[in-house]
Amino acid sequence: MGSERKPTFLHRIEYAVLRTVIFFAGLLPVRCALALGAFLGWTAWSVLGIRKKIVLTNLKQAFPNRTLRELNRIGLHSYMHSGRFMMEFARQDRMDEDYVAKHVTVENTEALDVLKAINGAIIITGHIGNWELFGIVSKYMLGDVSFLVGRQSNSLVDFHINRSRSIHGIELYNRRSAVRGVLKSMKRGGYVCWLSDQDAGNSGVIVDFFGYPASTPRGAAAFSVKLGVPVVPAVLVRERNGPDHRFVIGEPIYPDISLSQDEAEKDVTQKYTRVFEDMISRYPELYWWSHRRWKTTGMYADRKHEAQVKNLKVNDNEK
Repeated sequence: MGSERKPTFLHRIEYAVLRTVIFFAGLLPVRCALALGAFLGWTAWSVLGIRKKIVLTNLKQAFPNRTLRELNRIGLHSYMHSGRFMMEFARQDRMDEDYVAKHVTVENTEALDVLKAINGAIIITGHIGNWELFGIVSKYMLGDVSFLVGRQSNSLVDFHINRSRSIHGIELYNRRSAVRGVLKSMKRGGYVCWLSDQDAGNSGVIVDFFGYPASTPRGAAAFSVKLGVPVVPAVLVRERNGPDHRFVIGEPIYPDISLSQDEAEKDVTQKYTRVFEDMISRYPELYWWSHRRWKTTGMYADRKHEAQVKNLKVNDNEK
């Protein structure tokens, strides 16, 4: 705790806003809260235009054959989904085992059975669907689940977020405790989950993502190769616009022992990234497009793709 920065005045304001949102979200029936969240997402996209250029740039890369009208529609629904996600996260301490049983189904029960039969696995998810509820669902369906979590700059917010995760019995590992935690979990045959679909800077492994090289965290693949355990990609996707979700589990990806360590890590990373690409293509409106996913590999440096979006707008207006 001694290494944590003391919260600033702005941090305290941010925390107060968070707690206020959580309080009022808890007063509303769940469907009303989701509707409010969708409205906030609509406002962020249609009125405020928050990070709209980045979203359209990313969407143009992922779906080059779609019109601007179609890309705008995906962007809008992605923001509305994010608003619903925010409201669900605010109510997360109410989401117990009964809630999961009522609102979550498994797309392929055989895939769940395969996962349960594995003695130690790394479960990778991304910023698609509800990745916070994903942790709770994994805990109640798999039992021994731990989560590798990042650290928020606001220690007050960080504490509250991690508390809302841990009250469900999820063990949390941070970057400093990751190695020991993963080893401990794998030794007892448990599951370690984390997000692995954001730009990883110069330390990442470069793989293809929607036709453009992307720096991707190598941690999951590194543990997989080192320990000989599989990486299992999975996501939790929303059904329509309500509180129901579907747990989608991919096939286990085992490291190729015939490859060198670096080659094996890249192979595992590329394979689960490809699975995410397929899942995002199925549910593009459920993905968080506002992240600069291709920042390290130079997509945004020369603004080439923003120019493509502007050109698309001109062409779309000519129709």
